[in-house]
Amino acid sequence: AVGQVGIRCVFCKTLPRAEMPPGCMSFPDSLASIHTKVSDMIRLHYPSCPGMPDDVKSTFRSLRGFGAKADGDAQQYWVDAARDIGLGDHPPGGHGWGISFRRDALQPSPADNLDRESAGATTFQFGKSSLVRADDKGMCTDHVMLLLRQIKPCRFKKSDRRGGPGARGRDRVIGFPGVCCRHCSSKNSFGRYFPVSAKNLTDNTANSLQAHMASCTRCPEPIKASLAYLIHRASLQKAELSGSWKKTFFKRVWERLHLERAWSKTEDGEPDDNDNGSISGGDTEALDDNKAENNDSDSDEEDLGDDMADLIKAAAVWLSEQDATTDSSRSRGGRGRGLPGKRPLPFAGRGRLPSVADKRRKITSD
Repeated sequence: AVGQVGIRCVFCKTLPRAEMPPGCMSFPDSLASIHTKVSDMIRLHYPSCPGMPDDVKSTFRSLRGFGAKADGDAQQYWVDAARDIGLGDHPPGGHGWGISFRRDALQPSPADNLDRESAGATTFQFGKSSLVRADDKGMCTDHVMLLLRQIKPCRFKKSDRRGGPGARGRDRVIGFPGVCCRHCSSKNSFGRYFPVSAKNLTDNTANSLQAHMASCTRCPEPIKASLAYLIHRASLQKAELSGSWKKTFFKRVWERLHLERAWSKTEDGEPDDNDNGSISGGDTEALDDNKAENNDSDSDEEDLGDDMADLIKAAAVWLSEQDATTDSSRSRGGRGRGLPGKRPLPFAGRGRLPSVADKRRKITSD
């Protein structure tokens, strides 16, 4: 059909249409079927491709049987890679007549922009309220870098209180620093997270942010697609980073949120225009959302003074010191302080307790 997107052999594209062999071109029915079509082309077309150069053909033959099954979910990789370049099922949901472009494929995706930044072709303007900075490049995966560009600092408000079972462990004091989604935080109370320590930010909040972005109705689709695609790339980038990269990086983010607090200086002033660069479209609406959230924050935090801010900062310092103490004790091989043991039984260490039969024997012998 007109507008349907397909795949074809790169070597046969220059051949006249009459000389093209069968199987050099295919039109998948959905994104999920791209993996099958590519496998069929590798298995049926490439061994006898008339347009493939001899050196490429010899290399292809030498690789046959090497890594026949890719590690991980290969089918999902093809789906996420296709979404990143702008492809989608038509109609949405699959089981339609094929796939088509949902945006201009010549425009770079958010993942492409990260590659251009690494190559020095472009720069990203980090605002004062951003929790990631330019010198963080190389300390984390591209997926984490793009994910943290979609959040901003926030404060705990009365509307964040949940109540019910477990509320005591979830709720924080008014004004406690946290992170929230840039796209929907001003519209509802979802997408707002308040980790109590750097370890909690590393282990739980990062996963919650990814789950939220995947289902956020206000997050642009190109960002969702790039986040899903970069998860596959992260499996390769993690091998190049140190074993404790995640812990080290999120500890820096935690200190920026609770100790440096450079973002708090811009809360009462003008909205940070530089941070809107990561949001495609809806800039005016995003500015209105920021203003609305600032007004809500001012009304909810009237009673929050300098003493409360100093108390929160002191608590964050104490938590960071406790994490460092725990890490150092573990590195020395110690188990740290354990819980007090139970009180021993009265007859512990004296053998078994006397039974009724033993008492009767003693009375009879007497």
